[in-house]
Parts: sequence; C-alpha cells; structure tokens
Amino acid sequence: MSQLPPVTYDIEYPYTRTTGPVVGAFLTALRDGRILASRCGDRVICPPVESDPETGESIPVDLVEVGPMGTIQNWTWIEEPSSKHPFQQPFAFALVLLDGADTPICHAVRASGMEAMSTGMRVRAQWREERASAITDVYFVPEADAEEQYVAPGEGEVELTEHLISLSFQEDLQPHRERYSRGLLEGRFVGQRSPASGKVYIPSKGYDPIERVLMSESDDVDLPHTGTVVSYTIITPVQYYGQKETEPYIRASILLDGADQPLGQQDIREIAPEDFRAGLRVRAIFRSEAERSVEGMDNRWGSTGNVVERWEPTGEPDVPFAEISEHAY
Repeated sequence: MSQLPPVTYDIEYPYTRTTGPVVGAFLTALRDGRILASRCGDRVICPPVESDPETGESIPVDLVEVGPMGTIQNWTWIEEPSSKHPFQQPFAFALVLLDGADTPICHAVRASGMEAMSTGMRVRAQWREERASAITDVYFVPEADAEEQYVAPGEGEVELTEHLISLSFQEDLQPHRERYSRGLLEGRFVGQRSPASGKVYIPSKGYDPIERVLMSESDDVDLPHTGTVVSYTIITPVQYYGQKETEPYIRASILLDGADQPLGQQDIREIAPEDFRAGLRVRAIFRSEAERSVEGMDNRWGSTGNVVERWEPTGEPDVPFAEISEHAY
C-alpha cells in the first residue's frame, strides 16, 4: 500500500508597519535606484541601522550611498526555490560587500548556474522594472551580465511597508489518520472503537482520550453515511486578504450513526439556513471516485478533504435534542 503524500501546512498573514527615518529612507532609495548605508562611528553599515549593533545605542541618522558594485564574500546555491523566494528559477543567496560599505548585505544573486558563482567575484545591483518599495526591488548579477539601467524616481517618502508573513511545513499522516483518509477515498467513513470504553471516535486520534488507551488497526470500524446534525453555525464571510468565500454558508457537526464523536467542520451548501436545524437527519453524498481528494487532510482536525460532495436530508423524523445534547459543541 503506497503512502499518501505528506501534509503541507501554510500559516500566512499580512503585516503592515511604519518604516521610520532609517528604513523608510532605505526603501525609498531602493525604489529610486540607489542603495543606502549608515555611518556608525568609523564604519559604514549596509543595510542601514538605527542603533550600534555592538552597543545597542542609538546613532544619528547619517546615510550615505554605497554600491552598486560589490564583492561576494560567501554564498549558497538555491536549486529548488520556494514560492516565497525572489526568483522561481535556481539562484544564489550571497553576502555581498558593496563598494563603500564595511559590512556585507545578504541578498539574491541571479546567475546562469552554480558554476557561475565564486567567492570573491564581482557583482552589480540590478533593479526590477516593477518595484514595490521593498528589499526585493533590487538583486545582483555577475558583473559581466549587468546592464546599464535608468530608474525613474518615485513620488514621496516610503512611510509604510507591507509584508505577507508565511510559514510552510510538512508532516506525514499518522497511520490511523492515513487509514481514515484511504477510507474516504474508497467512499467509507472509518472510525475506531475504544477497547476500553467501546466508544467510537471519528476521525480518531489513535487513542481513547477519556480512557487514555492506544488504538490500533484492529480497532477500526466502518460507519454508515447517515447521521444527525448536533450543532451548526451560519458563517457570513468577513472580507480580508486572501478570503475566497463571498456568500453565507453553514458549517455543522454531524454525529454519524454508531459514533460517539461528531464529525466536525462539515460545509453545508445545499440546504437553506432556514431549513437547517439541530436534530436534522442527513446523508453524505460522496463525489465520484475520480473526483475524490484528501488534499488538506491533517493529523489534528476532523476534515473530510474534498470527498463529500454534499449532505442532504434523509427525510426521517428529527432526533430529539435531548438524545444528542451531550454531543453538541
């Protein structure tokens, strides 16, 4: 049995901050085709700083232009860039000591290949045609590949800077969650029955959280596609950066028949909010086998991936709330 691909998590949010007199001047200069550094005693530091890196004491704002030529002091080759890297083809990160500076700046070097890189080589700054008043407005290339550029200055000082902060990481699905995921791809709901309490959990954490006993593959049980709504929320999407939802929808917890733990986070799109209620009997309609996907499955939450096409009423009488109240979140 081949293993399902690892889970990828993306944590991302936009971040806006004021720049101040030093960073603001640095970003304004980058936008306008220049690189600035700070005078700090008898040293010139690039990128510019607001305080002495050795003592932590504030220093006067005294900015000077450096570069655009520089010398590579050290470098590393990025063979497989991520979506957040400044280039989507292989490139180098390097410590570049700009002419006129005493400290190197860490930045990207676009070169034809790793063989074109070497410590001590000369590079020159190049500016992107479309600039965003950010550190990525500039990059470096080997001296022989540099082109003369005219960079038209922008208007005003850069007083705000925006960033999309993100972190991506991966982990393998745990064995019990992989079996649950495979069951979904096969059109089955796979839970686990605790050998200690007899309670059935879906999706299982691999252990009984009440009795604190581990569960194995021998404890797996198949559950029916029918269940009861035990709680729900009508969600009206708030518009924010990256929001894809525009219309209100329902997110419900559904207690599958034979389970002791509701299946949470189920999107309900086909039933009108005025017709939806706790106690409603529903049935999961699975997508065709070719359309099923467990993308987005993880080891923590109760997702059903992209497997259930919709939940529809069975037409059975509602279950009295008193019978399901202990399962309501």
